[in-house]
Amino acid sequence: MDSGSRLQALVEEWLQAGRGLAGPGVELEVFAEEKRGLTVKAYGGELESLRYSRSRGVGVRALREGRLGYAYSSGLEREDGRRAVEEAVANSRFSEPDEHNLLPEPTEYPAGELGIYHPEAEETGSESKVEMALRLEELALERDERIARVETAVFADAVSTVAVANTRGVSGCYRSSHCSCYVFPIAGKGEEAQTGFSFDVGVKPSDLDLARVAEEASDMALSLLGSRSISSRRTTLVLDSFVAAEFLAMLAAALSAEAVLKGRSFLAGRLGETIASPLVTLVDDGTLPGLPSTSPFDDEGVPARRKELIREGVLQGYLHNTYTASRAGVASTGNASRPSFRERPRVGASNLLLEPRQGKRDDIIGQVEDGVLVLQVVGAHAGANPVSGEISLGALGLRIEKGELRQPLREITLAGKALDFLRDTVAVGEDLRIVPFEGSLGAPTVAVENVMVAGRG
Repeated sequence: MDSGSRLQALVEEWLQAGRGLAGPGVELEVFAEEKRGLTVKAYGGELESLRYSRSRGVGVRALREGRLGYAYSSGLEREDGRRAVEEAVANSRFSEPDEHNLLPEPTEYPAGELGIYHPEAEETGSESKVEMALRLEELALERDERIARVETAVFADAVSTVAVANTRGVSGCYRSSHCSCYVFPIAGKGEEAQTGFSFDVGVKPSDLDLARVAEEASDMALSLLGSRSISSRRTTLVLDSFVAAEFLAMLAAALSAEAVLKGRSFLAGRLGETIASPLVTLVDDGTLPGLPSTSPFDDEGVPARRKELIREGVLQGYLHNTYTASRAGVASTGNASRPSFRERPRVGASNLLLEPRQGKRDDIIGQVEDGVLVLQVVGAHAGANPVSGEISLGALGLRIEKGELRQPLREITLAGKALDFLRDTVAVGEDLRIVPFEGSLGAPTVAVENVMVAGRG
């Protein structure tokens, strides 16, 4: 019996035992997870650290006339599940009733191969993974003699198994594997130093393109040498695909129905409104093969599916789990998410993607008479507020003059409102890039006009 079948059998066993323990009128959900991961860091041509992690456990929700009880246990022995059931049932007696505390009904899961697990992730030995981190650092240093050192080079992977079942008939399990690598090379010129960054993600180690990652990161660091600030102005921003994906993290938070129902989203109350350029179509799709947040179902067993959140600039909907969907009078979008078995499901994006259109980055830059190519932003989480929609971010990049990249820039600040950024989007490229943040985020190169750039020139 493989680990997925074993975990699902355990979950079903706990659920059946829980029926007798809970008594009549109590609904149960059992969620179990087993995860192991390895993170390798290289520095100075040597192994800096190797960290192995493993977590396993079970979380139980018990519902009694709208009263919710939750408990978990950090283990997968039979007694662990039984104890979690007993504690969840006991906790449900003391909570406040809420008619929207519900468990989902069973629905058919997506058919076809999702491509989210490959045995190579487990069969590849630790020595090979250490070699990948060391090789990534070596490739970055070989790119140019001005690459003085590498701050860190990392390989990381994780293999997880998830199973969920409830007394309404939901039952499912899946296994997934994820691998990633990233590097921070530092370019030097005199006393100046600039840092670059790049990464890659995949389902198995051989998916990772170490040479491309090293080249991109080193070239970014080199391109920023000699940077200075500029005078404040309104201009066109060209957002590198990685930077554009970082902006999607703000949208992911604002599109959460939890935030909307609490009035903590700048997109609350705007359903059906035109909030962006017609070039902007934003989808959340947990069924795309091979992506970091693809799965057959969300963390309470609702099938994953494709949702258009913004279609050609018009806001179509928000991300829901079963609870928020009940409050809003709609169906769950399959976006229940929990960091681990220790927590109850909340709302989170799966694969949130800005749909690509036409043109590579160089094509978009070539159409800009005066602007800034943004390669890095500083403090994206603090400087992009999903409640107010205000944006104020430090940035590094390159000046664009008559379609050509010119002076490297630093000590500049991008300021404005998210709605203005969305409405003033004038180009969306075809070079989609996936970033494993906030679930996973994907964006191509994006151009936004009339943005305030504050500088010191």
